[in-house]
Amino acid sequence: MKKNILAIIICLLLSLGVVFGIPRLFEKGKTVLALEHKTNSLINQKVLAYDSENKISYKKIYYNGQLIAYINDIDVIYKGIENEYKNYEEEFPNTSLGLSEDIYITSEDSFNVFENKDDEIVNYLIDNSLLGIKTNAIEFSTSQGVYDIIYVNNLDDFYTARDQFLLNFVSEETLSALRNNETINEPTEFGTNEMNLEIEEKMNFSSAFVSPKEIFTNVNDIYAYLCYGRNEERQYYTTVEGDTLRGVGYRFLNMSPRQIMMLNPDIIFSEDQVLSVGTTLNVTYFSSPITVVVTKDRLIQEVINPENPEYKTDPSLPSGSRIVEVEEVNGLKNVLYEEKWINGVLQSGEEKSSVLVREPVRSIVRVGTQRVPSVGSGNYIWPVDNPGITCGWGCYAGHTGTDIVNRYSPYGVIYAIDTGVVETASYHYINGNYVVIDHGDGIKTYYGHMSAMYVVPGQVVQRGDVIGQIGMTGYATGPHVHLHFIIDGQITNACNFLDCGSISGG
Repeated sequence: MKKNILAIIICLLLSLGVVFGIPRLFEKGKTVLALEHKTNSLINQKVLAYDSENKISYKKIYYNGQLIAYINDIDVIYKGIENEYKNYEEEFPNTSLGLSEDIYITSEDSFNVFENKDDEIVNYLIDNSLLGIKTNAIEFSTSQGVYDIIYVNNLDDFYTARDQFLLNFVSEETLSALRNNETINEPTEFGTNEMNLEIEEKMNFSSAFVSPKEIFTNVNDIYAYLCYGRNEERQYYTTVEGDTLRGVGYRFLNMSPRQIMMLNPDIIFSEDQVLSVGTTLNVTYFSSPITVVVTKDRLIQEVINPENPEYKTDPSLPSGSRIVEVEEVNGLKNVLYEEKWINGVLQSGEEKSSVLVREPVRSIVRVGTQRVPSVGSGNYIWPVDNPGITCGWGCYAGHTGTDIVNRYSPYGVIYAIDTGVVETASYHYINGNYVVIDHGDGIKTYYGHMSAMYVVPGQVVQRGDVIGQIGMTGYATGPHVHLHFIIDGQITNACNFLDCGSISGG
């Protein structure tokens, strides 16, 4: 009996639950708690409840595609960012702080009620450097696309640094004239006129929000970037007794004194500055992210070498004697070349025009033997075409010679500068492949650093014969021929016999 009464009571309670409990469960506007349900986000954020009838609009903030958290009030985020900007306002005035480019926000309507993490979101953005200063973006591109982007706080700083970099390759007067679209005329006197300058790459300007650590904030840092790009390696040289700017530059990719001065603005103030022993110089050649192309017109007077002497045998003269009937005279012509320089390095040169000034005269010599003499005439020619001097006698301590380049053909041929007999064709660890020619009367000439030698000892060569190729064997920083004279056994400056003043540097 008792068991029946207990069963009846249990059934009665269950009936009451069905009658009163289920309607309350589904009563409109009520929620069911979903405790401990968490979102898959970078910030630990719980789902507090679920509302089956009402959707709530949320903002979702992402970093690199991963959810940081749901935002309850976007204004709290923006207000927090605005307050954080006060820490940067002194260094980056008149701008704003915003979300970096790796952050993006989307919208979503949800039945879930999410835990409010707005303040934590702001702190997360700050702590992980995900906020950026609104600044200037400079995009470098070619026809192949964008290859680098830099950010600068002040565009005026960029323009100043850019002009400072360009002054490594042209004068301030030329840069000003080109900027003002002024006409630059071809040279009318011997020398070089800088005719044009252009940067091969395109530069596009825009704005972006980036980390303060990525922003260039001064001229010096932008200038260093324009010189070397992202390359942080530097090469330094400490001067010794007898060093000159020209000599130091010659050793390091033949930089000009001006370029060394521009790379060491706190140390070198003049291209003619006398160097103190122990001075440490930055001698890192440019690895610039931009390509500066300079066109120059160069007007020079070139010697037209006459043909080698015409020898006539005269049986009335004693054997070995000779009489000059017609004196040899060099011809002259004025030549205008157009040169192309890229980032300070000469790439090519083409003749634009020339004017004959004087015809060459071939000498006629009567000799008392049928053997063609192997003694030089003393009228010396340059050992290369389009000669330029990169390092003269004593341009650095211990340099006893004149380093001559072919401006437009770095590995061109080398000529015998006068008639003579090859005394030596050998190798030395400093001067590499070298040739010595004996011109008679105690006069010899020495040609060093050849990449190839085309003569052998005992061979008679005439003035203008090809004896080898320009090279950089032995100790050399670039292709050239090292030339010096040997007079009665003494090494002598070649410029005592050649008109070095008539040609400019390499």
